[in-house]
Amino acid sequence: MTNEKQIKEWLDLGTITQDQAQKMLIDVNQKNMEDRSNKFIVAISTIGAILLGIGAILFVSSNWRVLPDLVKIEILLSSTFGAYYLGYRFKYGKKNLPKVGVSLFFLGALLFGASIFLIAQIYNINANSRSLVLIWLIGVLPFVYAFKSEPIAALSSLLFLIWIGLFIFRNGIYEHTFFYLPIIYLSSGMLLFSIGGLHYLKAGLNKIARIYRIIGLKISMLSLFLLTFKFFSSPFYDSYYQGLRDNLPSQIVVGILIFSILSIVALLFNLLFNPSQSATNSYENGVALGMLGFTLIFFFFPGKSDIYTIIYSLLFFGLILFLIFIGYQRSDIKVVNIGIFWAAVFIFAKYFDFFWDLLDRSIFFIVGGLILVLGGIAMEKKRRQIKESLVKVNV
Repeated sequence: MTNEKQIKEWLDLGTITQDQAQKMLIDVNQKNMEDRSNKFIVAISTIGAILLGIGAILFVSSNWRVLPDLVKIEILLSSTFGAYYLGYRFKYGKKNLPKVGVSLFFLGALLFGASIFLIAQIYNINANSRSLVLIWLIGVLPFVYAFKSEPIAALSSLLFLIWIGLFIFRNGIYEHTFFYLPIIYLSSGMLLFSIGGLHYLKAGLNKIARIYRIIGLKISMLSLFLLTFKFFSSPFYDSYYQGLRDNLPSQIVVGILIFSILSIVALLFNLLFNPSQSATNSYENGVALGMLGFTLIFFFFPGKSDIYTIIYSLLFFGLILFLIFIGYQRSDIKVVNIGIFWAAVFIFAKYFDFFWDLLDRSIFFIVGGLILVLGGIAMEKKRRQIKESLVKVNV
């Protein structure tokens, strides 16, 4: 995308005339204003949709004992279908308010979920929360593809991750299950990432694919980050840790295996057939397979030392550099920003982890403050350089 700096450079080099530069600057400014306006409209509309949803739910809740059951259901269902209908009219009917229409689709998805839980409560339906979340997920998923809705795609990803947690930990999170949170969500994040890649097979689903891949990437990065700490990747006492493994619920083992196998199959498909037609396809899917495979080795063959913590720390730092590299190669500033964000978090966390007990408190905070300030300046400069380079590549 052309920017003002490039236009001035072309003008100085004599590539364009003053009149051409003036016209290009006007076009660039109009485009920037339009983009900012669209983002503002989406933000305001989404906030408004959420407030409307909260208002409808609170109205029913506050009048719970007064309203007849049939009236409660009518309010919930009419609100849900009304939001979908208005969204369709604005986006596809009159086509005059497409951004507002997208926000109303999202409102309809939220109200659908609220209706499920409230109706279950009205009729005292003996349904566990994971079943209701799964019904919600299945109910909104078709609208992701019918309306090409990015917000609903993000919502469905969140519901998928919530359902996995409720399914795996259906009897509660105890000592013998808490240690496996990062492994479970790493396999789940990889599955979401790989499923996102499959969406490139269908024309028109590129934005949906990106939503799934970015959310899957963020969940995977968070899970890997947790595995860089001894608490999750190295036992404190071998006998105690072994006792926890012996009492591990079967659904955790089966869940990790199922999600990992599905992730591996989808990643191999993406690796072999490259649905996204990306030049970096082999790198990103190969690294994802490597990370997932190593984590399965860790799960089935836990070490009796801190070796896994050290390896995960090295792998995580290498993955950060890989994300920055991939972001640059693909001209994707969002991926670069994810890498830089986790670099800052990783350095900050490891500073506390390594030096808290070694340094005097005053020296600890002074040195830490200097590292963070200077590191922040360096990272921001590097991010700007990468962003400018990506802009030039896209011109």
